Order: sequence, then structure tokens, then C-alpha cells
Amino acid sequence: MKTIVITGGNSGLGLETAKILATDKNNQLILGCRNQSKALAAVEELKKISGNDHIQTLELDLSSFTSIRNFAEKVLAVTKNIDVLACNAGIQITKGTQITAEGFEKTFGVNHLGHFLLTKLLLPSINKVSGRIVLVSSGTHFNPAIWQSSMFGIPPADYTGWENVSAANSFKNYPEKNRGYVRYSTSKLCVLFFGYELEARLKQNNMGITVNIFDPGLMPGTELARDGSALEIWAWKNIMPVMRIFDGVFSVKTSAKNFSNMLTGNSFEKISGKYYEGPKEKKSSDDSYNKTFWNDLWKGSESLIKETFEIQSVIKSVSNS
Repeated sequence: MKTIVITGGNSGLGLETAKILATDKNNQLILGCRNQSKALAAVEELKKISGNDHIQTLELDLSSFTSIRNFAEKVLAVTKNIDVLACNAGIQITKGTQITAEGFEKTFGVNHLGHFLLTKLLLPSINKVSGRIVLVSSGTHFNPAIWQSSMFGIPPADYTGWENVSAANSFKNYPEKNRGYVRYSTSKLCVLFFGYELEARLKQNNMGITVNIFDPGLMPGTELARDGSALEIWAWKNIMPVMRIFDGVFSVKTSAKNFSNMLTGNSFEKISGKYYEGPKEKKSSDDSYNKTFWNDLWKGSESLIKETFEIQSVIKSVSNS
């Protein structure tokens, strides 16, 4: 039985991916979801369409360290051997500022910091020979990119150090209408920093766990953004489907197929430290390969969660289990 943990598995990309993975009855799926009423309905749907009873949901709010720790405890009560960790959940807050339970800007808190802590807590139980970790990023981290055009106007990622990007009033130098977007693109750049640094540290310690970063592309019809204006919602429904003529735009079902292949496909068995846009390996942005940024974010994230994330301690916990 292969155990797969997916964050945000009750809607959008996470749910469509779970539908594919559930068809293999040798897969045990654990969905980490904030809204348990929706998640329980999703689990029933998955069981019904797949005939796979090895599917469950556990409550997970990535904006709360307490919730993350509770989720990790419950996962480890279910299984001591995780084969795949899919860090899929994410948010984009287009208006105003929201903060996590611990007081950090919420986009950064959910898209990077919550998954940083979760990975740290679950890593000792991830299969050290063939385990996989896949982090979901976004093409918005590029500069320049289509997202910075006059049509979209999304600012590129702007990493200015962990203290600045995690602060509740982050990017206050940007016009208020742009802050939510630059917070999002920067959080997705942070996903790359974390993924590349994690892969490097695992490799240095001869761990067989692979780490890759997946950009699902723009998926018309998904509900990533919160608090969008009526105009933004109209544009999403009416303009975005036309964008499928461009590279990097996929249906959610196509993205789910690509994602599920990265999670369990044989072709990804030995691949690590790569960035994929849909099914194709791609060079991520120049900033994403800045090792000074990798280390700054890692050390800063340790400071924010008030714990060290040392691979050596993971190795010891595995050998002692």
C-alpha cells in the first residue's frame, strides 16, 4: 500500500488529482483540508467513483501552527511510512491583508511557511529510499512573464528577505491594489527556494527522497483567489478560457494528470531538484537559483516556526524508529 498525503485535496487541482490517484486501490490517500464539511463530501465522492476505501480527510489549516501540528500527529497515527507528500494547497488574497494565527502575512504563511513546518514534521516518516515530495509553485514568479503585461498587471516576485515578506504589513511600498498579487508571486518564488534548498540538503545527506516543484499553469475555472471583485470574477470566467491558446494554460483535468504523474509515475522515480511547467521540465526564474536567498529563507523560516529543520535529526529519527 502506497501512502499519499495531499494538502488541499477537496477542490480544484487537489481533488482532480485525488480522483486519478484513487483509481489505484493500492494507494492510500490522506487529504489535508481546512473545510472538513467539503472534504468529507469529497472523500465520499472519491470512494464512490473509485471503489477505493483507503481515503480519508484530516483537518488542516496551514495558517495555524497548532492545526499543522495536530494534522501531523494524526497522520503519523495512521501511518509510519509516507511515500508521497504533495504540498498543493495555496491561496491568493486579492484585497486587503489577512494574517495567520501567529501573526504573519497569510499568503506567505499558507503558500510557504505552513508547508515548511508540515514537511519538517512529516519528513522522518517519508520513505527514505523512494519517497517523493512535490511542491506546487506558479509561473507568476517569473520576471518578466505574461502576468506582468497590461492585461494582467500582476507584479513579479520581489524577495527582499524573510523578515519583510513574512511581516503582516509586507510590501507596504506597493500600491494597495497590487499588494495581494506581489505577495502571491513572491510566496510562489519562496516555494522554489524551499524546494531547491530541501533537495540539496537531502542529497548532501544521501537521502533517497526526491523533491520537485510543479507549476500546474493557469487553470481556468479553479477558485484560487479570495475576495475578488465582480470585475475580476467576470474576467476569470470569460477571458481566462480564451488564454488556453498560450503556453502554460491547461484545464484542471490536464494539470491533475500531469501532477499525478509527478507524484507516482515511474518516469519520475529518480528525478529530483527540477521545475516542471505542466509535463515539461523548465528552467525557473534566475532569482530562484540564488542560493543566498535559499539559505536566508530557510533560516528565517526556522526562526518563524521556532524550530530547527536539520536533515541529520531526520536521519537519526528514521534510524531509531
